[in-house]
Amino acid sequence: MKFILNTAVDPHFCALFDENGNLIERCEWTNRRRDGQEVFCFLQKHTIGDAVPLTFLGGVAGPGGFSSLRAGAGILNALSFAFLLPVYQVQADKWIQAFLGSNNFVLNSFSDGVFFPVTETAPSRLQRITVDEAVKKFTKKKLWVELLPEEKKEKFKNQRPKPFEHSEQALLRVLEASEPRKEFMPDYEFPPV
Repeated sequence: MKFILNTAVDPHFCALFDENGNLIERCEWTNRRRDGQEVFCFLQKHTIGDAVPLTFLGGVAGPGGFSSLRAGAGILNALSFAFLLPVYQVQADKWIQAFLGSNNFVLNSFSDGVFFPVTETAPSRLQRITVDEAVKKFTKKKLWVELLPEEKKEKFKNQRPKPFEHSEQALLRVLEASEPRKEFMPDYEFPPV
């Protein structure tokens, strides 16, 4: 079984796949304080351990809330240790770019700002600016703002309506293409938000 975890981008979720990459089940939650409890219940439901061995672990490294990234790292590293598996990880912007096929998106920064990909640099990096600055900067650009909370999303009138359906398959594909690591390391390159 393949297990993936996202505690970086709202809504948080975990998913379980069979060896062919077919989704078995997905669990989603919005209360960031429940990361550990939600994953524990999900894994218990599927009797991960003695009955169902894991063969793949992957997660989203950031940017995201500091506590949520730490919780995700603890969960993935514990599973890695228990199953003697490497952990695959990807930054949220790489996953979203693979899903959308473009860099026309902004991510929540859990403050008064948003992150957006700066594509003029190689490799592209995320930059944080306030929501008002982003609205002015991207007035003529069709943006995908689906992952922003409603109060920030409302400020972007030119939102590109593309639902984030089947994002777990896109995440699994990006994770499988990444290099495995001995342990999951949250990406604290960005200031804790």
